[in-house]
Amino acid sequence: MRIERIQLHTVSVPRAYATQIALEGGGARNEVAVSTCVFIEAITSDGATGWGEISDIPLSEAKEFEAARDEIPRLLIGRDPHDLQALHTDIAEAFPYDSARELPRLIGAGLDMTCYDLIAQAAGLPAYKLLGGVHRDRVHISWVAFIREDLDMLREEIAEKVAQGFNAFKLKVGVDIDLDDERLAVLRETAGPQANIKIDPNGGWGSDVAVQNIQRLSKHNISGVETPVTGRDAKEIATVRKQVDVPLIEHVFTAEDALQYLKHESLDCFNIATTGSGGIWPARIIAEMARVGGVGILLGSTVEMGPGTLAQLHLAASIPNLTLPSDLVGPALYAADVLTEPLQYNESYMSVPQGIGLGGSIDRKKLQALVNSSSPNP
Repeated sequence: MRIERIQLHTVSVPRAYATQIALEGGGARNEVAVSTCVFIEAITSDGATGWGEISDIPLSEAKEFEAARDEIPRLLIGRDPHDLQALHTDIAEAFPYDSARELPRLIGAGLDMTCYDLIAQAAGLPAYKLLGGVHRDRVHISWVAFIREDLDMLREEIAEKVAQGFNAFKLKVGVDIDLDDERLAVLRETAGPQANIKIDPNGGWGSDVAVQNIQRLSKHNISGVETPVTGRDAKEIATVRKQVDVPLIEHVFTAEDALQYLKHESLDCFNIATTGSGGIWPARIIAEMARVGGVGILLGSTVEMGPGTLAQLHLAASIPNLTLPSDLVGPALYAADVLTEPLQYNESYMSVPQGIGLGGSIDRKKLQALVNSSSPNP
């Protein structure tokens, strides 16, 4: 089996509401109202079709993606999708890793996902079977609440999610500590005393400020703080960890990252994702390092659409030590999707797909409608 043809489908999808997070180092990022995703359609010599998703390409890297677009067919056409190690070697050469750039990881995740879909289809198995089998048939999800100054809007949003059955939440913070304190109080009051709540300042704090703010906000009974300091430095995070009683969480992009965090005992929990690590293959390696190192795991997200979320669910199914609720809320944050059967949240859980391959099918009419609406007017 070899990949013979590639087609790329670019879509721009509105979010359910404009989202905002803290800017690393302080301040706030611009709001995001629309996300651009690219779907990879790969057809093999035996007629199989596999799909991959390059999720939520940052506006700041859009021109870079257009310049790199022709590399995607070159990396896949003629390749046996089983050769994942060689694929990731070639991806690293074509798109060198840079922790400050998301695009290399997002492209890697899309290419890796395409190959996993094809080889699982060829085996007649769900993709998680290729990862050693299943540890769970559903994944606990935390609803992610972004930065909003209007407390009534936050209260309404959380009340709606509680009514839908969500019992876990992540609150984006990091711009205004007084407002964060008020928002967290509203979240705790509305979600209830038993709800699992973690916070994420997105690197908006320095280490001294992080210690002060975590100590202040810990009264709200939070289960974790993600990306507590600017720069993701292992030693600096370890210093903060020694001074607070709340578990610390950080995005782990590479095995080298994982080694440093384990060496310095920086973290209580790794945040890993297909989109953060560049695919299922490298994310699964990091997950095993966390298990051996005695560190917990949650699955983060760059806000994937339905197909990208399927890949994340297969990864989650294979990990024994998921210790905090994961952040797979993309399908509920977009106004549209391309799956024939949209993914559903059953209270605060998502089911692991059981079909062969990634377990979902693309609705070509939905896809084409999004492509058409995303195309510039002639």
